[in-house]
Amino acid sequence: MGIGRLRILPEDKVYDTIRKQRQQRSPGRSPGAPGINALVLGGGGREYAIAWRLARCDSVATIDVMPGNAGMAIFTRLIDIPPTDTQAVQQHIAASHIDLAIVGPDELIEAGLGDTLRRASIAVVGPSRAAGRIEWSKSFAKELMDEAGVPTAPWRAFPDGASAAVALADGPVVVKADGLAAGKGVVVARDREAARVALATGSIGSGPVVLEDVLEGEEASLQTLVDGETVVALPPARDHKRVGEGDTGPNTGGMGAYSPTELLPDEQAQDLANELVAPVAQALVRRGIPYRGVIYAGLIRTRDGWKVLEYNARFGDPEAQVTLPRLGGDFARLMVALGEGRLAEHARDHPLRFGQRAYVSVALCSEGYPGKTEGGQPIDGLEDLPDGVWAFHAATRRAGARFLTAGGRVIHVVAGGDSVAEARRLANLGAERIRWKGRFYRSDIAAQEVAVA
Repeated sequence: MGIGRLRILPEDKVYDTIRKQRQQRSPGRSPGAPGINALVLGGGGREYAIAWRLARCDSVATIDVMPGNAGMAIFTRLIDIPPTDTQAVQQHIAASHIDLAIVGPDELIEAGLGDTLRRASIAVVGPSRAAGRIEWSKSFAKELMDEAGVPTAPWRAFPDGASAAVALADGPVVVKADGLAAGKGVVVARDREAARVALATGSIGSGPVVLEDVLEGEEASLQTLVDGETVVALPPARDHKRVGEGDTGPNTGGMGAYSPTELLPDEQAQDLANELVAPVAQALVRRGIPYRGVIYAGLIRTRDGWKVLEYNARFGDPEAQVTLPRLGGDFARLMVALGEGRLAEHARDHPLRFGQRAYVSVALCSEGYPGKTEGGQPIDGLEDLPDGVWAFHAATRRAGARFLTAGGRVIHVVAGGDSVAEARRLANLGAERIRWKGRFYRSDIAAQEVAVA
């Protein structure tokens, strides 16, 4: 080609073209390197906990997080690709020789990312969209529980808030949005008027609604690994949903959690999983939509025994922050076995062990949470944490050498100890040292466990 035929672009156009080309490619890795190349999808505190636990496995070679958050950049490689860009995700999996993908957030499950990832012929921890309906359709989950004989609250489904309001009776009732609501789509209404107010809010009453009878008792969280009909229990935990001290105020995504708990001892976890999760897993198999991933069961112990409040189709948040540190053995190989459909074999040869140390997580939140918040506040004190205390980033970004807030739940302070009381003391000590304008947290996380210990 002669010089006169060359197409010379202006300098700004050249760099614009280079940038666009780079955005279309993933940073590749050479094939054949030993160890597991892992990919975590999501960018919150739960995904930080998953990546943090993977980083403590000798079997792991690399950890990519898509899109991640600023704190994860300390020990993972952040990939600036939206997880919903399925073509770019698949390209990255091929270029980086990914072996294992773990889907974190519920909205990615609902979007069908588990189905997309499985087409890449890798180990995927995350159910299909059809099986994931146990979370994003409350009525579907209730139908499955009734079919499987799993005890739960009596319920009724309605196409919208207006029709549900007409059917309200006197007395308390649980109002649930029949869809994803980031942990904020549930209102326990004390009377008919409070229920009407809840049904009139756009986040709940604008779509299908489920009304449930109120169950009285104490709540616990049980996460399980599910591979078809195989169900393996993880360490039980308890979380705190309401924003204010003493369990007051509106529901949130979770203000803190702890594990273990006397309410649901470790040694009872598998039996309860067999009773309350396995029948639903079997029902999904009968329907031709077997589940492969994590089922989180929100449970309540009533005078009539344990009952299921809800199912989630992923690790809990903030429960993952206190249960994953308690898992013994190679977490990455466990996840690969689950993602490849070999959970039963792996659990037989490598029985799951729970560590004896206790963990407590305290969520540090921006002013206004769970409502509207403003980001951009500089965070101080991250370098001043006591031994045995970690800052699990949930909503942070970087500006030079500083971390800034970038959401409602910003940091989960996670502490380990020989007892829940010791872990709680250290978690609150760490929470006191991390500061920004408007920061708040609940200082009573795990207080009831310490009181009865």
